[in-house]
Amino acid sequence: MEKNTRRRSIATTLAGLAFAAAPIASAESKAWDNDPDGVKVFILAGQSNMVGYGKTEDGGNPEWEKGKKDVPKEIKGGVRCLREMAINDANYPEYDYASLLEDPSQPQTSAWKTRSDVKLWWRHGGSGKLGGQIRKGDLGPLTSTGNWFGPEYGFGQIIGDYYKDDEVLIIKTAWGGRALASDFRSPSMVKHRGGEVGPFYKAIFDYSHEVLDKLGEEFPEWKGKGYQIVGFAWHQGFNDRVSKEFAPEYKDNLPDFIADVRTEFGNPDLPFVIASTGMGNAGPVEEPPYEGYTAVEKAQLWATGVGKPAKVLSIDTRPFWSDPKDSPSTMGHHWNHSAESYFLIGKSLADRMVTLLEE
Repeated sequence: MEKNTRRRSIATTLAGLAFAAAPIASAESKAWDNDPDGVKVFILAGQSNMVGYGKTEDGGNPEWEKGKKDVPKEIKGGVRCLREMAINDANYPEYDYASLLEDPSQPQTSAWKTRSDVKLWWRHGGSGKLGGQIRKGDLGPLTSTGNWFGPEYGFGQIIGDYYKDDEVLIIKTAWGGRALASDFRSPSMVKHRGGEVGPFYKAIFDYSHEVLDKLGEEFPEWKGKGYQIVGFAWHQGFNDRVSKEFAPEYKDNLPDFIADVRTEFGNPDLPFVIASTGMGNAGPVEEPPYEGYTAVEKAQLWATGVGKPAKVLSIDTRPFWSDPKDSPSTMGHHWNHSAESYFLIGKSLADRMVTLLEE
């Protein structure tokens, strides 16, 4: 895409979204806190798969999977919803899913645990628009949307266990259908390749300020406490992956984005973890150098010749793909709504984050 064409495209996007935008906080925002004894803050950002569509109670119907088309695809407690995974915990050795229940001895009926030591704050971005309703509270599978969960759920389990003596806040800044090349376009991308700074890039920091500048109001139990921004997690890329214009640029846009995020948060070494865009029938799992992977996946896995910044780790998410016949749905670009896929993405992001924190 020519630079002038991109400028027009982004200007159109900005104009179309202006009516939905939340108030911009930057001009009046406080400086970022950096209290080592404060709440540990993680920013989770991206598009719809960071929004999250992991099914909590509804899963795939085994009868439908047998080819019976006169039965519903999804049923309560069906395959690869979180409930089924807790009931059949032995079939999912990668995590103790029964431990997520209030009463593991009654997995079919037990309520889900929430964690008061790990909290979530999110302006609902499932519609792809700015200015959504605030969702916040103790982390649980229903905290984010009331029905589904995203990578924050698995991420919060690992990080919460890691910070045994600290409190954790996850700020989710995620919106459906948004591209790095336009919507999340950062200042360095503009400097190097033209265009305009994207409104969703700005919103990452505006929304973070919105909660952190008044932390004691948003979470009264933390009144008087400081905070420390500890890490950033990124799961995004589908819109870039399917764009002939945006996909080749991702390898250059991603390191610019990382550098700008770190500059904005005032930490050039801020730990940064990335979950690749391996959903939606991307293809079979490969070993490096990922010859058969898409341009965006290669960029996310640093297989394009562009140098990987320090304190950055990526995960190949293709191993987390669940076949449609064994999943709650056939919506490939949303991981077929598999609770296992979303949980493992979050868990793996957290595992990589812990590795960086311990370096």
